[in-house]
Amino acid sequence: MIRTCSAHSRLAALTMLLGSGWLTAAHATEGYYRDPAIHGDTVVFTAEGDLWRVPLSGGVAMRLTRHPGVESQASISPDGQWIAFAASYDGAEEVYVMPTTGGQPTRLSFDHARVWVQPWSPDGKVVYATDAGHGLWNVRSLRTIDPASGKREDIPLADASQGVIADDGSIWFTRMGLHLSTDNAIAYQGGAAGRIWHYTPGSDEAARLDPPSASSDTDPMWHAGEVIFVSNASGRPALWTMHADGSARTQLTRHAELSVSDPSEHNGNVVYQFGGDLRVFQLADRSDRRLQIDLASDFDPRRERWIDKPLSYFEGVAIDGKGQRAVLNVRGGSAVFGPESMRRAVLPVPGDTRLREAVLSHDGKRVFAIAAKGRSERIVSMAANGSGDMAPLVEQAAPRWSKLFPAPDGKRLAVTDFDGKLHLIDIAAKSIKVLDQSELDGTEPYASLAWSADGSLLAVARADSDQRRPQILMIDPVSGRKAVLTSDKYNSFAPAFSPDGAWLYFISQRHFAAEPSAPWGDRNMGPAFPRKAKLYAIALREGARFPFAPRDELAPTDDKPEGKDSKDGKDKSAKPKPTHAAQVVWNGMASRLYDVPLPAGRYQALELDDKRVYFTTRGDEPGARGQLKTLSLEPKAKPEEFAKDVAYFDLSDDGKRILLVQGNDQGVSGLLLLDAAAKAPADLAKSKLATDGWRVAVTPYEEWRQQFYDAWRMHRMYAFDRNLRGIDWDAIGVRYAAWLPRLTDRHELNDLLGRMTSELDILHSQVRSTDLPSDSESPKPASLGAVWREDATGLFIERIYAGEPELPETLPPLARAGVDARAGDRVVEVNGRVIRGQADLARALNQQAGQQVLLTLQRGAAKSHHVIVIADGAEKDAAWRYADWIAARQTRVADRGQGRIGYLHLRAMGGNDIATFAREFYAQSDRDGLIIDVRRNRGGNIDSWIIEKLMRRAWAFWSAEKGAPYWNMQNAFRGHLVVLTDEMTYSDGETFAAGIKSLGLGTLIGKQTAGAGIWLSDRNRLSDGGIARIAEFPQHAPDGRWLIEGRGVSPDIEVDNLPHATFLGGDAQLDAAIAELQRKIEADPVPALRPGPITPVGTPATDALPLSD
Repeated sequence: MIRTCSAHSRLAALTMLLGSGWLTAAHATEGYYRDPAIHGDTVVFTAEGDLWRVPLSGGVAMRLTRHPGVESQASISPDGQWIAFAASYDGAEEVYVMPTTGGQPTRLSFDHARVWVQPWSPDGKVVYATDAGHGLWNVRSLRTIDPASGKREDIPLADASQGVIADDGSIWFTRMGLHLSTDNAIAYQGGAAGRIWHYTPGSDEAARLDPPSASSDTDPMWHAGEVIFVSNASGRPALWTMHADGSARTQLTRHAELSVSDPSEHNGNVVYQFGGDLRVFQLADRSDRRLQIDLASDFDPRRERWIDKPLSYFEGVAIDGKGQRAVLNVRGGSAVFGPESMRRAVLPVPGDTRLREAVLSHDGKRVFAIAAKGRSERIVSMAANGSGDMAPLVEQAAPRWSKLFPAPDGKRLAVTDFDGKLHLIDIAAKSIKVLDQSELDGTEPYASLAWSADGSLLAVARADSDQRRPQILMIDPVSGRKAVLTSDKYNSFAPAFSPDGAWLYFISQRHFAAEPSAPWGDRNMGPAFPRKAKLYAIALREGARFPFAPRDELAPTDDKPEGKDSKDGKDKSAKPKPTHAAQVVWNGMASRLYDVPLPAGRYQALELDDKRVYFTTRGDEPGARGQLKTLSLEPKAKPEEFAKDVAYFDLSDDGKRILLVQGNDQGVSGLLLLDAAAKAPADLAKSKLATDGWRVAVTPYEEWRQQFYDAWRMHRMYAFDRNLRGIDWDAIGVRYAAWLPRLTDRHELNDLLGRMTSELDILHSQVRSTDLPSDSESPKPASLGAVWREDATGLFIERIYAGEPELPETLPPLARAGVDARAGDRVVEVNGRVIRGQADLARALNQQAGQQVLLTLQRGAAKSHHVIVIADGAEKDAAWRYADWIAARQTRVADRGQGRIGYLHLRAMGGNDIATFAREFYAQSDRDGLIIDVRRNRGGNIDSWIIEKLMRRAWAFWSAEKGAPYWNMQNAFRGHLVVLTDEMTYSDGETFAAGIKSLGLGTLIGKQTAGAGIWLSDRNRLSDGGIARIAEFPQHAPDGRWLIEGRGVSPDIEVDNLPHATFLGGDAQLDAAIAELQRKIEADPVPALRPGPITPVGTPATDALPLSD
C-alpha cells in the first residue's frame, strides 16, 4: 500500500525536528570563517571558498561570490562601496574588485605571480603585495592600483609583504614573518621573525620598530596615531598596540588556548580570526566579543562527490595467493578487482576511517588492512566480496603499524611497525606476538619481507648494525630461531625463497665499477656506481645444486620427483613432507653463497617460481622507467624482457600469476594480472584489472574528519620528539577537533591543521593540499617573458627578461633568437586583436601556451612590423624573473670584482641545484674569490655534496710545457669563500651555511637564517595526497647541542638589505661580500703556480712536506 503524508503532518514533523535542535542554527548553519575585512557596520569574510557579508552585529550572512575556486583576502574600500580580493577566475590567482552589495568582479592585476590583498589606501587605491617585482622566491613588494583607471604604481620597498598606508601617506609594513614560508609555529623567534617597519615617501630609507624582546610582529594596522598589530611576544599570537615610534607596546587580547590571526581594522573596531570564529575587539573600551554568524547555504562542498580518476590517489595494490584477484588501496578506501568482466567489490569502509596497506588472504576470501579511525589504528579483517563489516583482527591498537604480509598457509599474518618490531598474528586465534625487534629506527626499519612457499620460514631485510645497511635475516616463526645471512658491509634486500624452500635469493649492492673511472675531465665530481646490484642465492640445504651451474657427471640424471611413482605420479610415501624450515641446515649458510649469472645492474625487486627468476631493473638515464625481466633457472640462460614501464610487480603464492603495475613517479598507467611466463603476451587488454569507468564516492566532511585525526596521530607517530616537547597532545587534539563540525571546504581543514600543528612550535610545518576545488573552464594564461609599461598611448615592452644566452632553451619567448622585439616597442596587436593595455594582452594570450603568436610591434616612429613568437605558460614567469635576477648579480660581481671573483646562487638544495652548482662552480673554480649565495634557499638535502667539494685542498700541481698548471686535488678551489644568507635561508640551505661556519670554510655575510633545522621525509600523506608536514630528524653538534631549529644560523658579518635601497636596485649584502673578498685577496693573495727547476740526472726530486695553514 502506498502511504502519503499530508501538509499538516509534514509541518508537525518539521516542528518536532526544530524543537529537538536537529536543525538549530548553532549546528546547521555555522561555518568556519577566515580572512575577515571590516568597514563601518559591514564585515566580509571567506567561507566555503566564497566571500560573504554580514553586519558587525552578526546574524545571517549573505553570499557574495560563487565560484569553484577560492575567493579570499577581502579588503573594503574607504568609502565602503567596493571589495578588493584575490581570486582565480581567469586561471592564475590575481586581484579583483567588486561592489560591496554584490556584482560582477573586475580583474585589476596581471602579474602572473602570487598576490596578497592589503588594506586600501586612504585615497581609494587597492594595495596588494606581489612577488612579481623580484626574481628571488618570497621577496614581496607592495603595489597600488587605481580601480578606475587601472594605473599601477610600485611602493618603493623591497621585502614589504604586508602594509597599511596612513592618512599622511606614510607606510607601516612587515618584513619577514612565517606567512612567507607558510610555517605554523606559535612562539617562533628565529631569523625570519616578522618585524614592523615605517616608511615616509620621499625619505632616504625605512626605519625598523624594534621590539624590546624576541618576538614576531606582523599585520600592522593604523588607527588614531597608533599601530595595531599581531605579536607572539607573550608566547602566542595576540593583538597588541604601540605608538608610532614603537614605544608603549601593550597587549590587547589574552586568549590562552587559541591564536589571533588575519586582523582588519576600521573606526576602532578590529575583527580577527580566532579558530573558526570571528571576533571583534573594540579599541575604545578594550571589549572583545564573538561575532555570531550563520550561513544561509546549501553547503554544497560537503555533499558527496565522485572521483573520476581514482588511480590518481593510488596508494598500493596486493594480489591473492592464486593470482585471481587484487585489492587496490585508493583514497583511503579499498576495492577488490579481477581481470576483464569480473565484478568489482568495493569494501564497506566508514567515511571516518582510512584503510591502508590492504592485502588479500591466501584464498582471496578476506582482506586484511590497517584501519585508521580517530586517534588510533587497528589491524582489521573483512570479507573480500564487500559483504559484512570490518572487525578488528587483534585487539591491540598501535599508532605506528607499517605493512602487512599474509603467509601462504593462510593461517598467519606478519606485521611490521615503525618502532622496529616484526609481529606475527595467528588469524584463527586472533593473537599477536613479537618475532623480531630492530634497535635502529628510521623511515622503514624492515625494507622487505618474504615468506617461504609453505609458510614455515620468513626472510626480512633490515639493518642489524649502526652502519644502517639492510641485511638479510631468516627467521623460523615457530621456534623463533634466527640467522643473519649477510654482513653490514653491503646493502642487501628483496629476499625471495625458491618454491621448494632450498634456496634464498636476494639482491645485494656489491659491485663497484666507477663512472667516471679517473679524476680527469670537465666537471668531474667524483665516481658514481650506478650499476652496483647483483643477484645472489644462498643454499639453505647442504648438497642443493645451484640451478645455473653447468651440468657435469655428478649432476643427477633422474628427474622423477622424490617419493612418487613414475607411471601414475602418486605419492607412495605415507610420511608427510617435512617443512622447509625443518630441512634448513642453519650452520654455515652464509658460506653457501652463489652469484646468479647476470651482469651488475640497477636491480630493485625480485621474485621466483619453479622455472625462472623475475626481477626489475632501470636504465641509467634520468627518469628511466622500470623493466621487468626474467631469467630461466638453467645453465646459460639469458634474460628476457617481460614488460616495460613497470613500477611494481608481485608473484602469486603459487607462482602462476603476476600482478603488474605500470607507470612512474607521475602516476599509475596500468594494472594487470598475467600468467607467469618468460614474456608477457602481446595483447594485454584481457589482462587489465577492471578499473575502466571506476569512480570513487567521497563524503567530504567525513573525509576531513578522518584526515584531521590522521594528521594528529601521525604527528604523534613521526615527530622528532616522542614527548612532543612536553605539550599535552591529547588535549590539543580535543581542542581543535571541536571545530570539525563547522568545516565547509578543504581549505578550512588546512587552516585548522595549521593551527593545531602550530602548538608544536617548529618549522617544516606547512600544510599542503592537492585535491582543491578549481574551475575546469578557466583559461590557461600564457606569457611572453617581459615587464610591461602601460600608459594612455598603449602597452610597451619595458624590459625583456635576461637569462643565459648559451642556454637558449631557457630564455623567454621575446629573448629567443630570431624574435625582433626590444625594450621600448609598443604592442599594437596580438593575433590581430588590438592591444591597449595589460588586460587586452592577457585576454589575447589565453590558451596560447605552446602556440605561434603573431605580434604587431611598433618601434618609435618607425612603421610597425610583425613578429612570430611561441608563447609559454605563464607559470614560467617566475623562472624567467629568477634568471633575470641571477644575470644582474653575475654582471655586478664581474664588474666590481674585476673578473677575480666568482658568483653562484642556489635557490634550493635538490637535484636541479646540484646541477646548478656543477655548471657554475667549475666554471669559476679558478677565481681568487667566490660568492655562494643561498639567500631565499628553500632547502633540500645536498649540503654535504657541496661542502665536500669546497673542502678539497690543493696540495700539489702538475705542469706542462704549454698551458696553465693544474692541481692535485683536481678542481680544488684555492681562493677565499663568502656565503650569503638572509632571513629566509631555509632548511638545508641553513645546514649548508652552518657547515661552512662550523668547518671554517668561509665567511657568512647577511642575516640570521630562518631556523628550520629538523629534517623530514614527508611520508605522512593524507588520503587525498595532502600533508601536514612533520619535522622528524633533529640535528646535533658533535658535542650533542641541538642545532638551528627555531633560531637559525647567525652570519659572521651582519648586513641588511634595507627596503628602499634594495628596491632601487641596491644589494648591500652582495656588495659587502665583494668588498670582503677584495680585502682578503689583497691581504692573503692566492699564490701563483711557478714550477721550480728540474734537477739534473742523478739528483732526485724533494720529499712532500706538511702544508702550512
